[in-house]
Amino acid sequence: MTKIVLVDDDDHVRESLENLLESAGFEFRSYSTGEDLLREEGWRECHCLVLDVRMPGITGLEVQSELSERHGVPPVIFLSAQTDPDTIDTALAAGASAFLSKPFDDDELLAVLEHVSSGKD
Repeated sequence: MTKIVLVDDDDHVRESLENLLESAGFEFRSYSTGEDLLREEGWRECHCLVLDVRMPGITGLEVQSELSERHGVPPVIFLSAQTDPDTIDTALAAGASAFLSKPFDDDELLAVLEHVSSGKD
């Protein structure tokens, strides 16, 4: 079963993502902060990370960078309301597999998750 880790500080978005992943049959863990993810090492056995870009404390971009430098990182999909070209370019240049804007389309996110977690990235 595909294991997804999602990190988003917005409770509503996180719960929406949890419901979507559950209904699609994904196994998942969710965190409200990047610090929680790194502290609990919840990323170690996942097939894909779904990260919000802007969060209090450590940002999604910083989580990606930290994992890349120290541990290697599974494929990353960023979700963000902040869709300026610099942010998108930074995320993709750092190795993100996809960058989707909020509000996101459920079917698009599921298609990207299936593609990325299958290793065809």
